[in-house]
Amino acid sequence: MEHFKNNRSIIDYLNSFESSTLNCQQLALTQDEYIITRYEKSEYLYLLTNGLASVEILEDSNNYISAFIFENDFFGLDSFSSFPTKNHAIKVISSSAEIVKIKKDFLLNALNQKPELYKLLLTNFADIFQRHYYFFNFLSLPPVERVKTTLLYLSDFISVPNETSHLEIPREITQQIVARFCRTSQSRVSICLRKLHETGFLLTKTAPFIIN
Repeated sequence: MEHFKNNRSIIDYLNSFESSTLNCQQLALTQDEYIITRYEKSEYLYLLTNGLASVEILEDSNNYISAFIFENDFFGLDSFSSFPTKNHAIKVISSSAEIVKIKKDFLLNALNQKPELYKLLLTNFADIFQRHYYFFNFLSLPPVERVKTTLLYLSDFISVPNETSHLEIPREITQQIVARFCRTSQSRVSICLRKLHETGFLLTKTAPFIIN
């Protein structure tokens, strides 16, 4: 599990500049709203301060989820890419979300004056890449193991202990969301959830998923 990063310190530092009002914007979005649309090459970096979002890719008419964005995550790294366009979008999964939208050039110029915050930003990027490595062989796993790996991963970041001290994943993580991340059908995921319930790994077969 990665260490907590005090990303609020970057935002507080940026807000100390008079020009921050022109270069930092607070966004409040609701479920299924897009933060970044497909093909849009953004000139901004974003910080999710509240809520949950997903990186969605349209491939062969199938819209699947390639990654999740959690609270305190920076995203929009494609703004630094040399590619002119991209094929993914970023959408809110939770009922609501709060995001800080930061102009890329303003961020870089400000951090030049405070190298320790540059290091913190690079740590964020490295941790995001590390999460992708975690799923390097993901699609080669049997469907049940794929679903189990997904739920364990999500529980590390967003689960909360319920009244019986079991880990409960927010109900926004539905069977459909799990299926799109695992790149399989909802019917297949339903079978996997039933098997995980029968083995005692899950206490529930439907959202909110509770891990035993």
